[in-house]
Amino acid sequence: MRQRMQQHGTIFPPHRTVPATLAGLATLAGLAFACLATLLCLAAPALAGPRNDDDLKQLTASLLETKIKPDAIPALYRPEYTTTISAALSLEDPEPVFVVRLPDGPRIFPQRIMVWHEVVNEVVGDATYCISYSPLTGVLAAYKGQAGRFMTTFGVDGRLLYNNTVLFDRATGSLWSQLLGIAIDGPLRGKVLQRIPAWWTTWGVARAAMPDAKVLATPTAIRRSYGKDPYGSYLLPGTYYDDDRIMYAVPKLDRRMKPKTRILGLDMQGQQLAIDVAAVRKDGVANIDQGPMPLLAVVDRRLDVIRVYDRTVWSKPATFALKKGSPNRLVDTESGSEWSIDGKAEAGPMKGAVLNEVVPVNAMWFAWSSFHPATLVVPVNDAWPAPLQSKPELNLPGLAPFQ
Repeated sequence: MRQRMQQHGTIFPPHRTVPATLAGLATLAGLAFACLATLLCLAAPALAGPRNDDDLKQLTASLLETKIKPDAIPALYRPEYTTTISAALSLEDPEPVFVVRLPDGPRIFPQRIMVWHEVVNEVVGDATYCISYSPLTGVLAAYKGQAGRFMTTFGVDGRLLYNNTVLFDRATGSLWSQLLGIAIDGPLRGKVLQRIPAWWTTWGVARAAMPDAKVLATPTAIRRSYGKDPYGSYLLPGTYYDDDRIMYAVPKLDRRMKPKTRILGLDMQGQQLAIDVAAVRKDGVANIDQGPMPLLAVVDRRLDVIRVYDRTVWSKPATFALKKGSPNRLVDTESGSEWSIDGKAEAGPMKGAVLNEVVPVNAMWFAWSSFHPATLVVPVNDAWPAPLQSKPELNLPGLAPFQ
């Protein structure tokens, strides 16, 4: 059995449980940039998943075996961080990074490092957190690491589900869908993780917005080509991240959008929505009426991300527009009240009202639609597609792996 390593960028040993103390989380520390506190808050509903045990069995049967064994992609456990000043020596402004707010402050995770590890496990106070990235599907997801009564950490299993990363927890060895945040097999089957906000932006924007944030440092205990991405680059055209190639066959390709189109996915009360990122960015704000509740999608220019809210105010849906001349201010057309981009009414008849923020999953379109073939595309006027009639299978010959 491997001994636990106490150095920079270590891997947490397989199947070792973090103490499951459930005493309250550490009090949130104040941040220099308080204007971003709500943007990075931790309160968030979990993403709903399969509806019954048969659905879970079907997903388990669809697991794709690869040559990658558990932990061959080394998840990080409590790695070292550096300052934004030091990180700027190697990171370029356009590079993609992921921002997650933990109870002790915001952290920035460069994609160039995450592509080699896919999972970072953190412990803050009595709680564990899992920040995960699936390169083949572009899925960014972060979770609180409490699974049932267990507080645990996660590793990369090596198998895939519809090209998406499969995780295992080190408390029980159960298998988890990285996109869904649900255990599909093992002792915790059916348990769902609490999703926390994880934002996909660029290094230049994140550094300017949060100059005091911790930045994941390049691991020194593990040898990887951190300056290279094995799948290409998000900055250059014609690589895996923007072409039509898919590593392995999926049950069905939905042609409503190109496979690698970036979307924000929501599964709410059994109805799935795919928010078209490009469409929201075009207008800056979108009032979405499809689905079980009225939603607001708006571009927050501080981190250059899209935020999603339930736009129900005092039991009635409100309609929002950007305030003229103020790209990070909103106005509701019903009362004329003025709102911050954090969803708080700060002036007008609705002063004091607060919108509930909804946490979506960042994903490529082909990945989201593979899990949710009946998803609705918004904010365009989309019609509900017919669900797949046949049982999805992944044991079909895959496409040639990207070299």
